[in-house]
Amino acid sequence: MKKIVTIVLSILSTFCTYAQDAPTDSMEIQAVIDACISMRDAVAEGDTAAIRQSAQDLRSSGATSFNSLRCKDDSLASLNGHLVFDEAFADSLAAGNTSVYDKADDMNRSTAHRGQTTDGSYLTKTCFVKASKSTKWTFASKGHQELAVVAEAGGLVTMKIHVTNSAGLDRRFDDTKSVKKGLPQRKTSFELPKDRKNTVELEVVNCGQKDCSFVVISN
Repeated sequence: MKKIVTIVLSILSTFCTYAQDAPTDSMEIQAVIDACISMRDAVAEGDTAAIRQSAQDLRSSGATSFNSLRCKDDSLASLNGHLVFDEAFADSLAAGNTSVYDKADDMNRSTAHRGQTTDGSYLTKTCFVKASKSTKWTFASKGHQELAVVAEAGGLVTMKIHVTNSAGLDRRFDDTKSVKKGLPQRKTSFELPKDRKNTVELEVVNCGQKDCSFVVISN
């Protein structure tokens, strides 16, 4: 009897752990994800009205700059010529100012000065990864963590996530679907200890044959 109870408890424990770490369809950051996807698609289609709407949606989402996200690579490549997932960039494109692509680095740096939201819930940062390469970024987190990546048009990416802390935590939350082919966007959520700082290492792999920008979205 004790053996049966132990097995049942083990199964329930495994299920609860999976339920915590599995991506959900009702993520807190979903509105930001949707706004970034809409912006990317509208820009690719050259739909001025849709670009303008995506800018408004991104602005309404209350997202602020993910300043604590730090690059671990030896050098940062230029974003010039690539999409910046920012309402000001979208506004410029909607106004017919395509020269903003040549000033993508400057536009991206300016987003770091955006005002914080009331609770600082949603964070975004546009990053860059070379063709068939990967780039690593880190940030500190506690408790419930939501994370997403949206690539610019034509981009296909995979996420690898490694979490550690001073108490010996060492867990991975890597993508398991189409990891070699990549997908236009990725999202996941998982639970972290609340009583200490955890270091999250995010590796974004470019599965495509072209350089691409992407936006990292976090709660």
